This record gives sequence, structure tokens and C-alpha cells, in this order.
Amino acid sequence: MMQVKLEQVAFYAYHGLYPVEVKTGGQFLVNLSVSYPIHNPVDSSIISLPESVDYVSLYQIVQERMSKPTPLLETVVMDIVSAICSSFSQITCIDIQLVKVNPPIPGFQGNTSVQYRWEI
Repeated sequence: MMQVKLEQVAFYAYHGLYPVEVKTGGQFLVNLSVSYPIHNPVDSSIISLPESVDYVSLYQIVQERMSKPTPLLETVVMDIVSAICSSFSQITCIDIQLVKVNPPIPGFQGNTSVQYRWEI
């Protein structure tokens, strides 16, 4: 299996249930890993982009979805996975984590996140 990853990709977005989140927005981080099988790995190597999964295209999918305010982070990650599956038929596994940095919870110090794993 080959993996292509996007790690700690930062976005400013307006996801959340509470009015303050929708109004002021917040910092988010995305960690994404996609896996796909390599056929005949001993006999050949990947030498062209069509044989791989383009991380620029992955970033564009994530960037587009992150720009649409959504109440639940679970919806965001599932939509990203759906778009990736539609774009790359060779992918057999996707792991995605969406981190809300310093959420507006009184007295809370830290981050919250949702994580989703899809596989065939």
C-alpha cells in the first residue's frame, strides 16, 4: 500500500453550532491520509502522477469543503471523504482528522477533534 498524506494543514473557518463560532470563526487543522494498492511493487516504480494520488488535488478538495460553514465537524469530514472517493477510484482507505484549535468553551484549554476512517 502507498500512502499520501496532508499533515497539520491550517485553515481559518466558520464551523460550529454556537453563534460565536459562526460569527468569529476559528483555527482548524486537517490531517489526511489516503492509501491505495501498488501493483507489482518489486518490478516497477511510480514514475508519473496518474499512477499516484495528487496531493495538490487532495488539498484543493479539503480547501473547498473547509470554506463552507457547517455546524458539525462530522459532516465536514464525511463530505471530504466522499469527494476524495469520487475523484480517486484507486483509493482503498482514508483517514481524516479535523482539529478545532482552542474552541470557545469557557475554562477549556486545548483542542477538540473528530476523526473518521473509511475503507473498502
